Amino acid sequence: MPSYKLYYFPARGRAEISRFIFKQAEVDFEDVRIGGEDWAKLKPNTPYGSMPVLEVDGQMLGGSGSMQRYLAEKFGLAGSNDFENAEIDSIIDAIGDLSQELMKVHFEKDEAKKAELGKKLKSETLPKFLGIFEKLVSSNASGWIYGSKVTYADFALYNVMGWVKMGAAAALDSFPAIKKNMEAVEALPNIAKWLKERPETQH
Repeated sequence: MPSYKLYYFPARGRAEISRFIFKQAEVDFEDVRIGGEDWAKLKPNTPYGSMPVLEVDGQMLGGSGSMQRYLAEKFGLAGSNDFENAEIDSIIDAIGDLSQELMKVHFEKDEAKKAELGKKLKSETLPKFLGIFEKLVSSNASGWIYGSKVTYADFALYNVMGWVKMGAAAALDSFPAIKKNMEAVEALPNIAKWLKERPETQH
């Protein structure tokens, strides 16, 4: 079995989906959370000068999406063929688009602009994306967002919905299939254990 180290800041952020994959697959990994001077020392040795970084037997892989796909395909949390993997990738991309919109609001410093972005988020962006994800989940008899079993796309959806709950929890009330999907993720024994044990962080 290879040796895995996952490097990220002391947060959930872009590393949490990979952590979910490891936990669901019951694969040991070193969850390395670093910041400050330690990050300054590590940064020049990372592939792109950013985190997260996945180290596999000493080889470093950068890019959160790349490592998620690598781990999901390796541990049976992706599709069963190339086309299914491409369809899952397309869902992940849409989830990433919503995540970017949420980040814009969360990290905006100008309060007036933040309020304007927040208004658009709640009136336009969230209804659009949540409608897409609701349709995907509700049209799938399994209750997962793709296929007959849980995939890392469900973990990605769960992760981004955590951001939605932080700033606009009421928005989810109109999307019962998404809420049921989140409950199903939380009910997975390995994930339930991780949610209880993981370090408490703001995001």
